[in-house]
Amino acid sequence: MPKQRIGIMGGSFNPIHERHLELAICAMKEQKLDRVIFLPTGNPPHKREGLEDAEHRFEMTRLCMIGLPKCSASRMEIDREGVIYTVDTLTRMLKDSPDLDLYYIIGEDTLLDLPNWRKPDKVFTLCKFLVCRRSEDGEPDQENLSLLEQRGARLTFLQMTPMDTSATEIRSQLASGIEPTALRPQVLEYIRIMGLYGTKTSLEHADMIYAKLKQSLSDRRLLHSVLVAATARKLAAIHGVNENQAVLAALLHDCAKCMPLSEMQKIAKENRLLVDKETMQSTNLLHGPVGAVVAQRDYGIDDQNILAAIRCHTVGKVGMLPLDMIVYLSDKIEPSRRSYPALEEVRRLSGSSLIDAIRYSMESTLEYIAAQKSTIHPDTMRAAQWLGRMAAKKNAVQQNKRSEMNERTN
Repeated sequence: MPKQRIGIMGGSFNPIHERHLELAICAMKEQKLDRVIFLPTGNPPHKREGLEDAEHRFEMTRLCMIGLPKCSASRMEIDREGVIYTVDTLTRMLKDSPDLDLYYIIGEDTLLDLPNWRKPDKVFTLCKFLVCRRSEDGEPDQENLSLLEQRGARLTFLQMTPMDTSATEIRSQLASGIEPTALRPQVLEYIRIMGLYGTKTSLEHADMIYAKLKQSLSDRRLLHSVLVAATARKLAAIHGVNENQAVLAALLHDCAKCMPLSEMQKIAKENRLLVDKETMQSTNLLHGPVGAVVAQRDYGIDDQNILAAIRCHTVGKVGMLPLDMIVYLSDKIEPSRRSYPALEEVRRLSGSSLIDAIRYSMESTLEYIAAQKSTIHPDTMRAAQWLGRMAAKKNAVQQNKRSEMNERTN
């Protein structure tokens, strides 16, 4: 039976960025790797300036791996004590799984530093190296390459366009309030929630909230919640809504989603929630009102506006406030959402008018439900009708203004 071809990406990932992911994907494709393992380093004895705690760096890396085929994050180097050397990591991996063929993925600068690694000749027997060029300027140092190969190093250069993405520059941008384009949205939002790299945290007790949420949700649901928070943050900035409220409501909107239905029903009954029979029998519907209870009970949220936004994010309601609309829409349009017919138009409208966006979203939902000959929830129907009246009033006001302008012109 052939050995599994496993790629390894070690590093501080401070923070992990798009180039890391592109490199892993390129290595998988070119070398037909079965999977790639990301190995964030632990906290070194003499912590480098600007190096975030290992747990934060690991969680950012892990968030990037969710839904990324054949990629995973390992705690192997984070959980080990003492000074960590690559030779020890590779030895342990092969001891645990002798059927592995290891490919260590590195940049060109790391290649030149290989002779300074602990027991480099031993490392050369344990893995092959896949090397990414950092710059198009100049050719690899053939003399140094020959010396490495003479010592047993097995080197392959990846056919990847050279590009140097600086983590130092990314951290500088974050501290200056600039949004780095090289970060995935879930990484950027995690950084902002936790207040890393000089950013200002938008949440009190962020560590506690995130830890509880991580324990309560599946990985995919947690990723979704972080991305909904990222989307809500952007919409709040556009529409002048309190950013902290929007992020917190969005992050916790699904806090009850992974509960068994029986547990949700118990909470609903104990708290005398006024929900109809259809909602009581549906996880997809009941997790909204129950989530508001859980957010207050388990996460200490006492802001009634936040609780209201969580409560109505599934079916909407008459009289939705801008915060309610932002959470409702963010849930529908966050970046990982699978495409559906109305998605891009709802995203476009969200940037200019919350009312137009949510109305279009609800009307599209109603059309889909009707086509499926399913039952439309009465709250959604009433909310859509209310939004229609709001839109009619808005159009009437705009028409009156245009008429007044025409009269003045004439």
